[in-house]
Order: sequence, then C-alpha cells, then structure tokens
Amino acid sequence: MTLINSAANENIKRWRKISEHPRGAKKIGTTLAEGIHLAEVICEKRPETRAVVVRENNVHPDVHALAERVAEETGAKFLTVADKLYDAVCPVENGTGIMVEVAVEFAQRPMQPIVEDALYLDGVQDAGNMGTLIRTALAAGVRHIAASSGSAGFWAPKVLRAGMGAHFSAKLYDNVCAEEIHTLFAGRVLAADARGGMDLFRTQGWEKGPVVWMMGAEGPGLSLQALAVADERYLIPIEQACESLNVGAAAAVCLFEQRRRRLLADA
Repeated sequence: MTLINSAANENIKRWRKISEHPRGAKKIGTTLAEGIHLAEVICEKRPETRAVVVRENNVHPDVHALAERVAEETGAKFLTVADKLYDAVCPVENGTGIMVEVAVEFAQRPMQPIVEDALYLDGVQDAGNMGTLIRTALAAGVRHIAASSGSAGFWAPKVLRAGMGAHFSAKLYDNVCAEEIHTLFAGRVLAADARGGMDLFRTQGWEKGPVVWMMGAEGPGLSLQALAVADERYLIPIEQACESLNVGAAAAVCLFEQRRRRLLADA
C-alpha cells in the first residue's frame, strides 16, 4: 500500500484535472468512479483499471476490504491518499472514501450502419441527466448511445456516477453530429419534440424495426440540425398544466413505451 501526501504527486495532478474539467477524462484517457456501487460493478465487469484509491482516515472497514478486493481482482495499484488531498480530488462531496481510476472506452465506428436500437443525445449538458439517460437506455434494452459534441462528456466522473455502472455495458459514441446519424445507425430516426409531432401513445407502428430516438437539451430541445434528419417527430401528451418533462423522464417514457409494445407483441 502506498500513501500519497503531497499535492505535487503526479496522480493527484491527474485526478484533479479529471475532476475539475468536463472533458478532462476523455483527454487524459481515464476517469474516476467514486462510491461502493461503482467499485462493485468494476470488480464484476473488469474494465481496464489503473488504480484503486482510498481515503487515509474515516473509511469503513468494509469499504477498505472492497478496495483491496477490487485491486486484487483487477491488478490495479492500491493507493491511500491523505484526507485533505483525497477530498480535493474526489469528484463528489461527502464521498464514501473509495475511488477507482478506470480507462475510458468508446465504441468504434462501424463500417456499415448498425441495425439495432439507439439513443442520440443532442446538446444534453447536465451531468446528472447524461448519466441517467445512459442508465435508462440500458434498462430499456438500448445499448448504443451517441452524443453530439455539445453534450456533457460520457466519462466525466459525475456522469459516470449518475449512470450507476451502466457505462460498462453500453456502447458509447462521442462527438457524433446529427448529419452522421443515418450513416451510423440503420434504424428510423424518431425525434422526441415537445413543440409538435404525432402523439406517442396514439400513433401505431413506430416501434417496429430498429429505432433511433433523439433527445435534446433541457430548454432548447433538439437542434434544427437534429430535427432536419428526423424521419418522424413525436410528442408525449402531457397535461396542459405542466409545460414540459425533464429529458431523463421524457426518454424513459419513449424508451419504455417502445419496450412495452414489443413485449406485448411477443407475448
């Protein structure tokens, strides 16, 4: 076990960049997964793991034991960090005292369009929403997730934390512009657009075949570039008393309505 107690340590400098800069993880090639659940997922999924990091003091014995197990099973370095330094680089406040540094991983662009369902995120900048969308898509059976350059970084620590481990089972495509969607995916491209479109629940048949759902940022919604490549536009018929849905909630409605219809068709 190695104790790090200097702010000049190269690990500290790297972790600080990852935590403080939205695109730091992609630039450096690794990210920080904080918390017990993510550590357990990493132990199970075995992504490329660089280091297991624990706070020097006030760490529950079970957490310390988990850190040792993750380090042993992944072959990663086991590092202990002085309290003030740990708190300075930890991506969340009041963490559990365990972080794992793992390599970021993006799916390779295919030679031919992918004939599977997908989710496209257009300018989704909130880290919590981004992670929730990845988790929701995977839960609904959608493994392929692409994002525009204006979206939050897939592997930013706060996005990773909100995803609760879904990252390690998803196929992630970064910096995909709207005009590339039809070359990346073979499915029909459906825009979730609160400003207009067909009724999601009353319209029949849209769930057949591979589907690419597009979700836009909070407030502005989908960009004009994204709307221009959509094959169809759909809206969720919410009550007039409510102006709109959070993008995470809207995606859950669309993706699980798709899943519900297909399960009923297969019953």
